[in-house]
Amino acid sequence: MAGPENNNPAPNGHHPETAAPSPNGADPRVEPMAAAPTERYMIATRRVPGFAPASASDLANALPGVKIVRRLQPRGLNAFSVGAPMSQTPEILVAEMDRQRGLALQASAPPNVIVERDAFLRYSDDLRPFDFNGVMPIAAGVGVDVQIRVIGAGGKPLPKATVYVYGPGFPGQGLTNERGEVVVTVFGGPIQTIRAIYVKPVADHWDRMLQGIALQAGAWNTVQLRPLTEKFAGFPQQGMIGWGQRLMKLDRLDPSFNGSGVKIGIIDSGCDSAHPQLRHVTRGADLTNGGDKASWANDMIGHGTHCAGIITAASDTVAGIRGFAPQAEVHSLKVFPGGRFSDLIDALDECVDRQLDVVNMSLGSGEPSELVAQKIAEARQNGVACIVAAGNSSGPVQFPGVLPTVLTVAALGKLEEFPEDSYHAQTVEPQLVAGALFSPKFTCFGPQVAVGAPGVAIVSTVPGGGYAAWDGTSMATPHVTGMAALLLAHHPLLQAARAARNEQRVAQLFSLLASSGVRYLGDPTREGVGAPDFERVPGLAAPQPIGAATPASAGPAPMPGWGGNGFAPMGAPIGSVMGPTAWAVNPAALQRFMQLRAAGLI
Repeated sequence: MAGPENNNPAPNGHHPETAAPSPNGADPRVEPMAAAPTERYMIATRRVPGFAPASASDLANALPGVKIVRRLQPRGLNAFSVGAPMSQTPEILVAEMDRQRGLALQASAPPNVIVERDAFLRYSDDLRPFDFNGVMPIAAGVGVDVQIRVIGAGGKPLPKATVYVYGPGFPGQGLTNERGEVVVTVFGGPIQTIRAIYVKPVADHWDRMLQGIALQAGAWNTVQLRPLTEKFAGFPQQGMIGWGQRLMKLDRLDPSFNGSGVKIGIIDSGCDSAHPQLRHVTRGADLTNGGDKASWANDMIGHGTHCAGIITAASDTVAGIRGFAPQAEVHSLKVFPGGRFSDLIDALDECVDRQLDVVNMSLGSGEPSELVAQKIAEARQNGVACIVAAGNSSGPVQFPGVLPTVLTVAALGKLEEFPEDSYHAQTVEPQLVAGALFSPKFTCFGPQVAVGAPGVAIVSTVPGGGYAAWDGTSMATPHVTGMAALLLAHHPLLQAARAARNEQRVAQLFSLLASSGVRYLGDPTREGVGAPDFERVPGLAAPQPIGAATPASAGPAPMPGWGGNGFAPMGAPIGSVMGPTAWAVNPAALQRFMQLRAAGLI
């Protein structure tokens, strides 16, 4: 670039000093060029018979001028061995380059080289709070200010509530201040053309959808939200058990089923461990911040904290909600905001290194990744069970839920568990209702769905010590993760396999979950084998005190006042020709039982 001290003539023969430079030193006669858009790509060697493996250094040397922003080293005992298995994920280069070069590199890559986009992950699709019935609104040029005041019970202002306003143009959005007030500007016509308002509180209240409303211009329009206590009296000081946990029969389990001894990973947006029900969550890493050991507890989104509450909320200081596994060891692995495929790979490596038993992955992407698929397969071979959300895009199952190495969870809803004017009610499609249950219109579907689980109006913990009712396959997945943790901790078949961290244990866990499924909809593409039900898990006997002697011929002894299946003695005993304890001491019979049930013969 020519500057005031450069006396060499420019290539066109003109002298740069003949024109005054701009204050930043740029030549005013040269039209500035827009920087080419850049993308991040993951580059690694692919083990292909007949091709010599390329080292990461060789790959880097073959990319002159490309910025290497990260290198993901292989981990584990076989990471650097010559005879490493084909499934071992190689060293991965994360490179930044302009999009055209990246596309060209992908197109020209030889068979033994992987080049794929380091795509962003979605922790949860932003569910549209209003259905435009497929009609794209028309943007107009004149805006109108809509003044909204949001209050709760007793007229108390509700700050930080998100307000969406829908008119003929694109919707407007704003956040309420400490007075519960916000001014939202929308385009397309006067205030009389506003069609709907949706208000999403930050905590402790139901959301609200108002349609066909009359608003006043130049005045505050007040929207009052219902507190959660309207449905759950005395909450959170008085505890409640969510409808989803009741559907899965968690409320029928002996309280000694608590997940002790199991290690759970939650790959998400972090976890607010200051929440009264999550103070026992003390382990984690922020993979968006170089693996920081403290900042994982700063959950700016709240998504990870909500998932954590479903899985492990404890009632030591406040009754609140009931988590599935309150005494499990939980590891919060933060990848949001800004999480990419490379961050997910890093998080899965952490799961293997920390010897976690089960990991909750309420995340996904609209595009696949060979390297992520390889890492998930590697985690499974190391005994890490990955339970994954199907996605919320109302279409086919999203990646990585399409992989055969994971257990994929779709969402279910239940009528009359939410106010009629809430967004939760907007998720109901009449043709997808069966009795009291329904398949919400947002859930992804397809043959890859293994199970369905509660995912509409799920009340759980959010940052700041409060609670919120959220929707999504992101909420359904931790229900199954929590149940998986209890099976790993307390099922005799899996207790015996606890020391064996291998793929067989993961397969046994997934088989037990599937064997307990109850179909409510009759559509396997939307619910798989159905919602897992603790009462249908064969051989789930009540846990025994450590060191207690149990005769091998008798199976685990039932706890006083409880049936041998670990459930409260309500109604007829659970079991069939052989009692549940017989299944517990006969894995071969259990395996045959599961095969017969899967075939529809039981």
